[in-house]
Amino acid sequence: MKLAICDGQRLFATVLAAAFAQHGHEVVLSTDDARQLLAEADRAQPQLFVLDSPETAERLRDPGAYVVLLADPQDENAWDAYDRGTVDAVVSKSCPLQTLVDAVESVAEGNHVTAGRPASERRRRAAVVEPLTSRELEVLRLVVQGYSTQWIADRLGVSRHTVRTHVQQVLRKLGVHARGKIARAAASAGLVDVQELVADGHQ
Repeated sequence: MKLAICDGQRLFATVLAAAFAQHGHEVVLSTDDARQLLAEADRAQPQLFVLDSPETAERLRDPGAYVVLLADPQDENAWDAYDRGTVDAVVSKSCPLQTLVDAVESVAEGNHVTAGRPASERRRRAAVVEPLTSRELEVLRLVVQGYSTQWIADRLGVSRHTVRTHVQQVLRKLGVHARGKIARAAASAGLVDVQELVADGHQ
């Protein structure tokens, strides 16, 4: 496996490169400078990147390469990058080096890996990126209660397309990408009391 490593601490990047070399991997690029990594990635053509920055992962131009992100367990941006599929693995910097090596080898086999994730599946969000409109909040509450798109359209007197548009806006503002995750994200953001809504609904 051809690896490229970028970590803001030069010594740590060097240690990682040596460790991966000992495990039979070819380190084609090792640096503490994200700009150098991005500039030389095309030439080096790594099959997998080990990075310490979700922002750097977002800027990679090779969608075919795997990405393993080293991160603080409480780094919201790192876990968001994993949830979006920007990176294939997130490994806490507090994990043993062997855990990182194992994660890289697992990702190379096509798996998605997390190691050192906080006990709670997601960190609670204090607020959404953008405030929801009154109609979006209304649609959100109906979705959480389990009503179908057609039922919501009939209830609000709008088309199914309009309802789907509102749902997509809610998903974007909550930072999730699937309708099934709306309830948890909305509850975490303090927008709804899920237990109360479900009790009042027809789930």
